[in-house]
Parts: sequence; C-alpha cells; structure tokens
Amino acid sequence: MSTASVFRIKYLFQKYLDASCTTEEFNELFELMAKEENLPEIEGLLEKLWADTEMKPDADAEVVHQEVLYNKLLEIVKKEKNVYSFQKRSSKTIIRSVAATIALLVCAGLYFLQKRPKPMPMQTRAILSNPVRHVQAIRLADGSVVTLNKNSHLDYPAKFTGKTREVYLTGEAYFDVRHDPLHPFLVHTGQITTRVLGTAFNIKSAGSLIQVTVTRGKVKVSTPKKTLGIVLPNHQISYNEINNQSSIDILNAKTTVLWKETDLVMDHITLKEAAAVLTERYGVKVILDNEKIGSCRFSATFLNTTGLEQVIKVLSHLNNLSYKWSKEGDVTLSGSGCE
Repeated sequence: MSTASVFRIKYLFQKYLDASCTTEEFNELFELMAKEENLPEIEGLLEKLWADTEMKPDADAEVVHQEVLYNKLLEIVKKEKNVYSFQKRSSKTIIRSVAATIALLVCAGLYFLQKRPKPMPMQTRAILSNPVRHVQAIRLADGSVVTLNKNSHLDYPAKFTGKTREVYLTGEAYFDVRHDPLHPFLVHTGQITTRVLGTAFNIKSAGSLIQVTVTRGKVKVSTPKKTLGIVLPNHQISYNEINNQSSIDILNAKTTVLWKETDLVMDHITLKEAAAVLTERYGVKVILDNEKIGSCRFSATFLNTTGLEQVIKVLSHLNNLSYKWSKEGDVTLSGSGCE
C-alpha cells in the first residue's frame, strides 16, 4: 500500500466519523476499504478508536464517551447504508460490529477485527489537532511553520523523506514554507492539492468550499484531474467540491489571515520550535546561542495583545535563560540547556 493511500484513508475515515463526507468521498473511502491490501490500515484505525475509549481515566466520562461513540457510529452506518441493526453492547464489541458492517458494505462479507502482526509503518507520522479556541503553531521537520486555526487538524510526518514534503489538512491553517526547490511542499485538503516550493499562504476548508489565499510567492492548486490555477500574492482561489467549479479573486490577503494573530498556544514544544514560531509571528529573529537550550520543552499560552518582549521574559523564566537584545531588534537566548 502506497504512502498516499494510507494518508487518504486516514483523511476520509476521519471525515466519515465526523459525518462530513461528500458523496464522492464516501464512495472513495469504501472503494479503498474494499481492497484487501488496505485492511490492515482499516483495522488499525478501528483499533485506535477502541484504544482511545479504553484509555479514558474517568469512569463516568468513559461511559458517556462510549455512548457518544456508539450513537455516532451507528447513526453514520444506518444513514449511509441501511444494512442491519445491532443491539447496544460494550465499546469493543461496537467497534468490532462496525468493522464487520464496513466489510459487509464493501465486500458483501463479514470482516472481524482480529489481532494480527502489523506491518512496519512507512514513516512515523504525527497529527496535530486543535479543538480548543486558541491558535496553535508548530515547526515542521524541514523548518516550515504552520499556524493551525481552532477546530482544525494537520497530519504530517515526523521527518520528510522522498522527493516531496506532504501534509494533510482539515480545517484552516497558515503555512510559511521553507524554500526547497528539490522537494516541493504539498498540502492535501479534500479533493485539492496545493503545491509550492517555498512561500506563505492560507488554506481554509469549510463544508464543500476550499479557499487558498497567497500572501507571498505563488502556489499551484489542482485536483486529481486538472490544474485549477496558479495563485499569486493577494489572490484567492475558491473551489466547490460539489460542482467542481473554481474561481480566482483579487483581495487584500492580510485580511484573510487576521485569525492567526489571536492567542498563541505553545503546548509542550521545544525552545527551538518556539523560536521559529516567534520569528514568523513577530518578524524578529529569535536566536539560540547553543543547541542544548533548543531541546528544552515547555507549555505556555499568550494573548494576541502580548508583545514579544513579554513573551521572551516568560520563556526565559520558564527555561532558566537569560536574553539580550541587539541594535537591530533581534534577541538572543542563552542558558545551560536541559537534561
């Protein structure tokens, strides 16, 4: 199974659980599920669902979670394909029933979730989910910085390998991509792919409408069948997944990315990652005077009205650092580092 197929299954499966699949996406998901080569991946997704419920520490919350999960899965299955009903059972039995139902829908046979050796993943991946009201920022392995809006999530590799740098987005995010002409950066959002070498742009996916707005450089936006257009700074391309229509408009790109200037959440990130985020956010170089301090991890939340000077004071206090401002306005952080 190709890496692209793995990513696509995860993306469609999440939309399936959220009940936000379009008809085309629903059909595509079940076509992928019907393939024998994809069953280990499907099994893994279902087992993860079960593990997520099993790991809940609060017993009362666990019962509620099981009820919600059961009702959600049952509602989706009944709505999409009226195959059969089943009695309410434990969460693990529910997941197994859903697995069997899925296989019945696509293979005209029963598939039972069983423990079996899993193939080694093609590459380690991470998913940044942001269900809270704050904006979150992350520095990718290649140095690119992604600012993730609330109620959004990003699927990305821990380390980029191969000829391209590929991520999957649901919701809205602002990308400041590090220039690398030998390794194009691809963002998959629904039916479209945004391809860049190094630039800054915003992608917003809401329902069947996807919008890509460029603030710097240029991007290429396409579907599997055709190129929708080359988007330049202060231009926005809109694509409707239902009627497959697209249009490009001229606008002030800064007005579309004001959301990222809201509260900044740094959740268990390294100082090296934080320095890149602050440099992008404030337009000032945040320099670390040695590699050791770059590995220090911390968590902090800053209001959108918080200035860089106050942020630096807080980071220095949290990580036992000193700092010095240059005449150019840059700041250098110094310290002994973390164990």
